[in-house]
Amino acid sequence: MARKGTTGMARVEATEAETMEEVRVFATRRELVMYIADVTLQMRNLAREADLSFLAYLLEMAFQEAFDIANGEKGGHDGRRK
Repeated sequence: MARKGTTGMARVEATEAETMEEVRVFATRRELVMYIADVTLQMRNLAREADLSFLAYLLEMAFQEAFDIANGEKGGHDGRRK
């Protein structure tokens, strides 16, 4: 969600169409999940460097989940109904 009145903030809102277009860049679901794992790991490292321990913890959990899914250790079902 974009914040109004803040300078230097990147646009973080995306339409559903933009999101789907970004997902199509990946040839396989595994590629997408590995990308998510990589990005969350990078963000976790940033959070650690900034001494944001709880945020780093949450990002670590997201990384572990993505990594496990990508490596077949979990099915990737998020519990929501489609």
